[in-house]
Order: sequence, then C-alpha cells, then structure tokens
Amino acid sequence: MAKSSQHPNPYFIEAATIDWGADGVPRAGKYGDIYFSQESGISESRHVFLSHNKLAERWQALSKETPGRFTIIETGFGTGLNFLLAWQLWQATAPSNWQLHYISVEKHPLNSQDLKRAHESWPELRDLSSILQHNYPPLLPGQHRRLLNSAQICLDLLFGDVLECLPALLDSPSPSSTRSESSPADRLPCADAWFLDGFSPATNPDMWHDTLFSCMGVLSKTGTTFATFTSAGFVKRGLRAQGFHVDKVTGYGRKREMLRGTLASQTTDDATSPPKVAVPWHRPAAQSQIASAVVIGAGLGGCSTARALAERGIKVTVIERNAPASGASGNPQGILYTKLSPAPGDLNQFTLSSFLFALPYYKARLDSGAIDGDPCGVLQVANSEKEIAQFIQLKQLLKNQDWLQFLSGDELTKASGIPLTGCGYFYPSAGWLSPPSVCSANLKQSNIRVITHCEAISLVNEPNQGEHWQVHDRSGNIIAEGDALIITNSNDALQFPQTQHLPIKPIRGQISYIDDASLTHSPKCVVCHEGYIAPSIDGELCIGASFNLHDSDTDLQQRDHEWNLAQLDSLSPGLIKEGVRITGGRASLRCSSADYLPIVGAAPIVADFVKHYAALGKDARTRIDTPASNYPNLYINVGHGSRGLTSTPLCAELIASYLCGEIRPLPRQLCESLSPARFLIRKLIRKQAIE
Repeated sequence: MAKSSQHPNPYFIEAATIDWGADGVPRAGKYGDIYFSQESGISESRHVFLSHNKLAERWQALSKETPGRFTIIETGFGTGLNFLLAWQLWQATAPSNWQLHYISVEKHPLNSQDLKRAHESWPELRDLSSILQHNYPPLLPGQHRRLLNSAQICLDLLFGDVLECLPALLDSPSPSSTRSESSPADRLPCADAWFLDGFSPATNPDMWHDTLFSCMGVLSKTGTTFATFTSAGFVKRGLRAQGFHVDKVTGYGRKREMLRGTLASQTTDDATSPPKVAVPWHRPAAQSQIASAVVIGAGLGGCSTARALAERGIKVTVIERNAPASGASGNPQGILYTKLSPAPGDLNQFTLSSFLFALPYYKARLDSGAIDGDPCGVLQVANSEKEIAQFIQLKQLLKNQDWLQFLSGDELTKASGIPLTGCGYFYPSAGWLSPPSVCSANLKQSNIRVITHCEAISLVNEPNQGEHWQVHDRSGNIIAEGDALIITNSNDALQFPQTQHLPIKPIRGQISYIDDASLTHSPKCVVCHEGYIAPSIDGELCIGASFNLHDSDTDLQQRDHEWNLAQLDSLSPGLIKEGVRITGGRASLRCSSADYLPIVGAAPIVADFVKHYAALGKDARTRIDTPASNYPNLYINVGHGSRGLTSTPLCAELIASYLCGEIRPLPRQLCESLSPARFLIRKLIRKQAIE
C-alpha cells in the first residue's frame, strides 16, 4: 500500500465507474470511452500490443538452456485483456524456464464484479481469467504482486496515478546517468516491452505526460519495444526525445494509424528526466549477473529467500548451524496476520502490503498440500480504549473490503467459537500455518543445497575475486561460496563485522501447550489479543506468546506459562477450566529492529556512508548525488519479529529483485524504509555517533 496524496483516507482509491451498455460493452463513465470492442476487442489487442511488439517471435527465440525474465510494463490495466492475451501467448511460445513479469498501472481499477462480467465476453480466456479473478487485489492504492502458474507469471498491479507509480519504481538517477549496462552507479534497465494503453490522449490527457516518457527512457534498454493505439504527435515527439525510434503504422479497424517503436539511442538534449531524490543513498550499485548464492540461516527468512532465488534459476547453498526452522521459526503454529492503523506510516504500509501478498502466496501451497496449516480466519480483538477508537476510525476508512470484516458483540463469539465481548477485526482468509512445514517446502527446490549443523564464522570477499564470496568455519575452512551472499540468521547477524552495526535486539517469546479439554469452548479460528490462541491440533492447544526484551534465556519458565494463561483468562473469563495443566511449551528469541520494520537490502559499508553523507549532519536537505557504497552482492534479510510468516515472502521477493536486477515489488519509499542503511542516514542527520 502506498500513500495517497490526493485523499485524506490513506486506503482510498477511486474505483472505475462502469456503464454497461445494451451491447455488453463496458464504458468508463469518467472518460466516456470503451474498454474494448465487443466484436473485435481480442483481435485489436493482439494486433496493437502483441504483434507490434513482436512478442511471439521474441519469445520463441528465448534460450531453453538459460533461465531468464521478460518484462512488460503497461499503462492502463483496465479489464486485464492485454495481460490475459500476453499470458496465453507466453504459455504457447516461451520456454518453461523463463518468467513473464507483467507490470501494469491502473488509476481507477475495476471492482471484482465488473472484472468478472467483462471476462464473460471472452470464453476462450476463461481458465486464465478465472485465475486472475481469484488473485485480483483488493481496491487499495499501492503495488500488489501476485505469483501465478507456480511463479512462471509475476503480475505487479500498481493501483494509482501512473505519474506517481512509475517514478516510485526508480532509484533516482544522477545527472550523469546513462543506459550503459556497465554503469556502476545505476540499476540495470528492466523493461523489454511497453503496452501504452489507457484511454486516448483526447479523453485522458493527464496520463500522456513527459513524466511517463522520461520513466520509459530510464526503465528501458537498447532494443526495448513499445506499441500504442494512438498516433498523437506529442506522444511521438516525447518518445523520440527519450531515444525511441518511432514508426507510424496501420492501426486496427477504424483506427487508421498507430505507433510502434524500439529504443535505439540515448536521450536528446531536450528530453525530460524523472523526478530526483535529494540523496540517492538507497540506490544499489549495478550488479553483475549472478549464478550462485549462499544464504546463512534456514529460518523463515532464509528459506523463503533461497526459494525466491532458486525459482530464478540461481544455485543456492543454505547454511544452518542447527536444523532448518530450529529457532523462532520452529513453533508448531504461526499466525498469518497484520495490525492496521488509521495513519499511513511506513510500518503500516509495509505490514499491510506483505499481508496481502502472503495470503495468496500461502493459499496455493496449502491447496496443493505442500505446507500444513488452516486458513480458519484470524480475529484481532481490540483490547484498549485506544484500540477501540482506532477500530471505529478504520471501520469508516476501510469500507466494503472482502478481506476484512469489522465485528462486534455476538459476532465475535460466532466467528471465534468462544465467549467474547467488545469489537475486533476478522480476516476470513488468514489463519495459522506450520512454520517448519513452510521452511521444508521452500527448501525442496532442485536448485537448493542445504548444509546443516555447520556454523558460519566469517565472510570473505577476496579483492581479486570481484563479487565472489566465501563462508568459512571456525577452522578457516571454506563451507560454501557463491556470487552473492545473503545474511538471514536473525540475531546472529551481529557476529559478522559487515553487519555488527545493525540495531537489532532479541525478544524472548514462550508458547504454552494445554489440552483442548482444558477449555469450556474450543476456538474455531485464531484469536489474537495480548497473546493468541489457535485451534487445536490433535487435541492440543497452543497459547502465547510472552514478550520479554530483557531475557535471552530459551529454557521454559513457569512465569511465562502463567502469563499466557492469565492473558487467555482476561480475554474470555471462565473459558479456562479449573485445574488446567500445562503439557509443554517452547521458548525462542525473535529478532526485531529498533523501529520494528524488517532489515532488508544491501549491506552498507559504514565508513563510506559516514564519509559520503556527512553533509546531512549540517543540513538534512542537502543534495548529494553520490550513490550508496555497499559490500558487493552482500544482502541482509532479518528483523521480522513476531510476523515472520507474514513479512518474509515479500521480503524474499525484494532481495531477489535486487540481486537479479528486476523491478522491485515495493515502491522506493518503502524500500528505503527497509534498507539496512536507514539507521546510518538517521544517525548522520541527528549528529549521533556511529561506531
């Protein structure tokens, strides 16, 4: 979810208003234009976008030996017709080891009912349109990623204004930036083809803006193609200024002319540039193509990262000092949930984005039986006057959302199966999962090798080896090596000199087991309060979890068992029968950051940051063009706290996008908020000592 600069409600987006004519053709009430022709919509889309980007020929020529990714960026998702046709063609022509990355921006998304009605016009696309409907994001502003067909299709839907969404994909280029793939200061261009759709310049002039053309120039590489139904002169001039060779060709049907073209040269002197940020400290250095990676840690963060990289054809070695999921990821039941806020802060935006990504991510695995769990629903009870006030606010801000229900009174008892009063949020598609089964499933990839009961002691990047990393054991022997290295070993990340500056802290948590017969009522869903209770497994209930910042002991403690029981009793007095007996439990240390956001991104070289950005201490608004100085191909993915099930899938996609030179699954603002370097920048601005 992204901030909305146009509306006081951070969750608001203006959905499309559809006028359905007697001919069955959907028309946009705001623009007075049709989405597609009832007679020739499919043929027109194929002619304009598929044929004139030469997709069939290009996809048939992709290497069957070397995996890769082909990226299409579209302006105007609309009914999804162009996406469905591209998907259909991809299945028919592209090698199975390639992924189609389809990025589409839509300012006024259709609601799910109108989307389904539009799809009824195309019986030949029924199977694909049904999958799209089941994975269609809720109507919330921001960047929504969906992995379809076992991740062979990566769909990013950006709900918002194209003039805000496209710049948010960029790492602000410096004035000296070029499209050279050897440039050390810039990310590699990602787009292979553009579908310039959306309504015509005559009815929707705001979209056809220099910002669109300048973002196309930055995101495109030599050979990137585009196609559009319009032939407007200013569109042609804007594209030519960005270096595109533009042809005017025959359009479809009654449209006499359209434009197509290829990026062939550098921008002209009068070309516009995208908006720049003052200090591009987040901009990662350009990466050489990686073939292998080492992941340290086999908890939820490490296993999800390994899977994301392996799905992209990278050979991954995972090093774990114990067994997979032996730390905080080893609890029998983990809760898939989020906490909402009326304020659009970065923490709220990230947690909601990761939750909405995690729901379909896990559902496919649950449906296939690959992981254990139950999407029984999660009820989050409002516990205090402050939380009740927020509940009232959010009920107004988040109306008519099918992924969230606002319950009160008897509705709480009906949903949960236990006596409750007050109010709370119910997430009907969420539930509990077995973290060990999630880790195990993620490691079952042909490209992943797991080394267990082996501790990584030092990380070595030899100067004469470029971006190649070695991991050594206590005796100095090489455990594993690869082109990239990702640290995901929770609190133990502090043992390495490259990451010892990170402000992470262990938080002890203990869960308790009791018999289902110990309660007067059995929960039907997960109930979160000051602790949580989940439905029983084989007659045993899991309750918890305690929260202790000042204790790093992982032995079971009676006081924490008593705390867990006390919280459950305060949630529903009389629920616990007399003489309840604790049958077992588990204690572990969560890893949390100073600001409670995960730490995900490139590992910064502290001394270089201090030197390059020292001027921020005098004026935080100082413009500095120097890009970030990071250890080559060294990344971090830690600090997920108690929400690792929810946050690690999206963070794994973010790490993979950095290492593979892809467009990220999150806007730049949130990537900066997750970056390991954010703490250094804050200290420099506040003139605090950096050790």
